Amino acid sequence: MTVRTLHLALAATLALLPLLFSTASGKGLDGTIYQVTIDTRTVVNDQLPVEIYVPEVKDDSATFVFPVTIPGTYESHLWWRLVHNFRAFDAQGRPLPVHRSADSQFVISNAKKLRKVTYLLDDSFDDTDDRVSIFHPAGTSFQGDSVFVFNHGGMIGYLDGYQDVEYHVTVYKKPGLYTATSLEISHIDSTTDQYNASSFDILVDGPALICKPDTATFDAAGVKVLVALYHTKDKPIAKAYAKSLKEVTTAIASFLPSMPVDRYAFLLYLWDGDTNDVKRAGFAQGALEHSYSSLYFWRYTSRPFGLNDVAAHEFLHILMPLNLHSREIESFDFRNPQMSRHLWLYEGVTEYFAHQALLRADTAYMRSFNSTMARAARTSFDALPTSFSLIDFSKNVLTTENQSLYPLIYQYGPLNGLCLDILIREESGGKQGLLEVVYALMEEFGPSKPFEDTLLFDQLERVTSKKVRAYCDRYIAGTERLPLAEYLPKIGMTFKDSLPKERLSYGVDFDMKDGDERIMVGPKDSNPLGLVAGDQLMKIDSVDVSMKNPATMTKLFRVTDTPVTLTVLRDGTEVELAGKPVMTTVMEQHVIEQMKDVTPDVARFRRLVLFGRVD
Repeated sequence: MTVRTLHLALAATLALLPLLFSTASGKGLDGTIYQVTIDTRTVVNDQLPVEIYVPEVKDDSATFVFPVTIPGTYESHLWWRLVHNFRAFDAQGRPLPVHRSADSQFVISNAKKLRKVTYLLDDSFDDTDDRVSIFHPAGTSFQGDSVFVFNHGGMIGYLDGYQDVEYHVTVYKKPGLYTATSLEISHIDSTTDQYNASSFDILVDGPALICKPDTATFDAAGVKVLVALYHTKDKPIAKAYAKSLKEVTTAIASFLPSMPVDRYAFLLYLWDGDTNDVKRAGFAQGALEHSYSSLYFWRYTSRPFGLNDVAAHEFLHILMPLNLHSREIESFDFRNPQMSRHLWLYEGVTEYFAHQALLRADTAYMRSFNSTMARAARTSFDALPTSFSLIDFSKNVLTTENQSLYPLIYQYGPLNGLCLDILIREESGGKQGLLEVVYALMEEFGPSKPFEDTLLFDQLERVTSKKVRAYCDRYIAGTERLPLAEYLPKIGMTFKDSLPKERLSYGVDFDMKDGDERIMVGPKDSNPLGLVAGDQLMKIDSVDVSMKNPATMTKLFRVTDTPVTLTVLRDGTEVELAGKPVMTTVMEQHVIEQMKDVTPDVARFRRLVLFGRVD
């Protein structure tokens, strides 16, 4: 695939430099591909019209499928909920009978005559359905003249059995809006964009951001990178974001033995807090990875804030699952998803690599790395069920119980990655670590050669040792807690199930209940402020507090040796309580700490594990 750059002159000081990939199939409406037309100029009440000419169908009945979920989200979306007025037509434009299947998909009769389908779409940014809560980076937005977020799994479907057929997508738009995507773009002008995908899976893997362009490009170790932003402000800020993202991608390029992609796009929707555009604002920030891009829903700031750690994780998905994945991901079942057993690898190890890459780029990150691992242990060890298996969790991640546990994969997962890294270094005499093992498996498999889901541990044993296999059986497939107390001392760290700690406290105990926006507090420790159970916190140092702005309560969590005045509502009367924090002893759970003194051998091994070198 040839990479070419198209320069679109927008103004004297601004140019859009999208990454475009040449393609020209020459196929028309011949019944061998999907021809999709989306007209963003005719959106009414945020409903987007879609027309799809479909491949010729050989059976009398055909089912048009909209995904239950898409890869990378590990949550149910039920995209068919947002489809309205679905109709099917023959070549003469005559309607064909359509009814709904038991799983709410669209079943078309007389399907041998089927030529096209049409429907209207609601966007997920406006969706308030209590059955699901779609992660915004996986979602869709259709905002008239300003922005369109196209996650194609939420917009376009496929005929069951015709998932691997090519898609050509034509988007009509108003002048001034341009498309940023990592998909193959075959045509672009002021009113029309056309892009292509070789299958439905590839189409879903390439989101598009259509808006007034604020873009920048850079090169990182030979990878051509596009940064495209949507925001409501007039001043372009893409260069500031590109500068930060270049630091991340350059750090990762130094971390990896080789770069497995030649192009990448960072697509960022920077939200200004307007709930007219985003009805369900529960997800303040987040991102979703794709093979050659990642899409971010992020709070607007003129300079990136808190982006680097997330961007490092998303960018590192160029390893897994792009170049190392199971058959379940290679041929994803969008109608009846069969989840892979190896979420610990795709998300957990990727998160570990993200922290390790930033650490290797800047040794000053060591303190942050240590605190991240310590926080991960505190967060995950108590929250996970006693009989927790990473394999079982991953295979059944779409269940309600496991959905509530899902965020913990980003805590427990990197701890598992660290343990594996230590063990692999030890078993290989320092010759290889977890990253080198991943690359060895990438050599064996790759983007179009999946591994068998149930045989990955066999492959790991083949390139490592029986002891590594035993670890996987006990701690990844099995339900034993990670052996942090055994492994961490090998790199100069300790793990204790509990440890007494002295710390300052204002003696405030929070008693919060779901759905109650009141901030109820009571006494704990020696109660230096004189709180009473049932007090409602109103102000801290005369500043109003609110659940909608947790930053207003920061002083109670980051305690310093300074007085504080709380205003509480007690029995209908506001009462002021003043005092200083007192030193108290607490038992901290699941504590990771760095050893003060280590032997030269431990220091050397720590450098091998964390930095991949001994100097």
